[in-house]
Amino acid sequence: MDTPKNVLLIMSDEHRPDALGCAGHPTVRTPALDGLAAEGTRFASTYCSSPLCAPSRASLATGRYVHETGHWDNATPYDGTPRSWGHHFSERGVDVTTVGKLDFEPDVDDGFDDQRIASHRESPDVNGLYRDPPIRRENARERILAAGPVEETVWYREREEAKTAEAIGVLESKAASDDDAPWVLNVNYILPHFPLEVESSYYDTYPPEEVDLPIDNPAADDHPILEELRDHFDGRDVDEAVLRRTRAAYYGLCTALDDYVGRLLSALDRLGLADDTLVVYTSDHGEPLGDHEIWWKCCMYEQSVGVPLIVRGPGVEEGALVEQPTSLLDLVPTMADRVGIELDRNWRGRSLLPVVAGDREADPDRTVFSEYHAHGTSRGMFMLRRERYKYVYYSENPDQLFDLDADPAETNNLAANGEYEELRAEFESELRTITDPDTVDRRARRDQERRRAELTSEANE
Repeated sequence: MDTPKNVLLIMSDEHRPDALGCAGHPTVRTPALDGLAAEGTRFASTYCSSPLCAPSRASLATGRYVHETGHWDNATPYDGTPRSWGHHFSERGVDVTTVGKLDFEPDVDDGFDDQRIASHRESPDVNGLYRDPPIRRENARERILAAGPVEETVWYREREEAKTAEAIGVLESKAASDDDAPWVLNVNYILPHFPLEVESSYYDTYPPEEVDLPIDNPAADDHPILEELRDHFDGRDVDEAVLRRTRAAYYGLCTALDDYVGRLLSALDRLGLADDTLVVYTSDHGEPLGDHEIWWKCCMYEQSVGVPLIVRGPGVEEGALVEQPTSLLDLVPTMADRVGIELDRNWRGRSLLPVVAGDREADPDRTVFSEYHAHGTSRGMFMLRRERYKYVYYSENPDQLFDLDADPAETNNLAANGEYEELRAEFESELRTITDPDTVDRRARRDQERRRAELTSEANE
């Protein structure tokens, strides 16, 4: 991979990491993504910077942590500061095109000049600005209960079809061009995000009586912050029939997404671009789907903060699995390496090119960081993942420590177990080398109070 070449970055929305055939899921059908993994390398433990749309996307856009950007929630989307990787790449001669959802502040210099079928956060989501105490999410339970098949035109089809056609058109223009300059095409799908309404043809692939039920539901852990989230999304005591229906619909959306991805990959092959293009598939965050009685991401359980990550291309190991933890922020330096430009020293990730080439010692003993400061919680949460362990610090609340090898369902909190006190203390100490969590939590809530006052003032003018 010494020759600078191209990147096709495909990003979905709310795709939990286990909802893939290649991840071993017994039910979900994702043949295109499974094929991508068979031809490339799949990462088993990749995490977003914050399990919520706008903060996660702002963090990825800048390559920096959420507490560094100040884009805490869906009411403060990315506004062009700090500078984005789009700025960095374009200034160095790399052609960058985006298709679909960016979820930024509209009409700002975000560094992505060639935006096709772009969607941004046109109105701020003020719900996340109410932190102490948080307020219930309006219509949250209704959206859970509404899950199921749609007989007529479904909400996503027109947009996803248009994005796929536009992206294929961009690839066709690249294939026809004599310009050898490297390029990045970032295609952003909305699937499998709520609402959990899917075409009948996909829904019928997953008979509800055959799909799995949520784990740890009813939840065993009455952690105060997680209890706030459960109240916020009003997702307790959901009937088994509804739980099965939500899963059937979500899995159907995953298969619909896979079909669109398959069309993109087929076009890349047909146009003769595959040999020169690093293909990356990932998502902005996951979705608990009632696991631990939580819905709509917003927590540090694997199904929420974890995301799929698959990389394929020249020099990438085929059929490989990387177990060591990685971050969405690693994609920014990885893409820069691929197109042959220098890295920004402010980026927090590390290039994965040596790892996907087979050098597992290139990034040993990695610790990955995530944080959350938005709706449904009165205090912030901070996660570290290293080797088999995950540590979660909740400001002014009890922390959590999980052994993911022994307890993949995350139902046995070891933080109060005296045998693990030394390890828990090591994690907290390491967290404080990254940031002061309590200071960050207070700053986030102060910023949100100011933002709420601004929006209230604007509404009254």
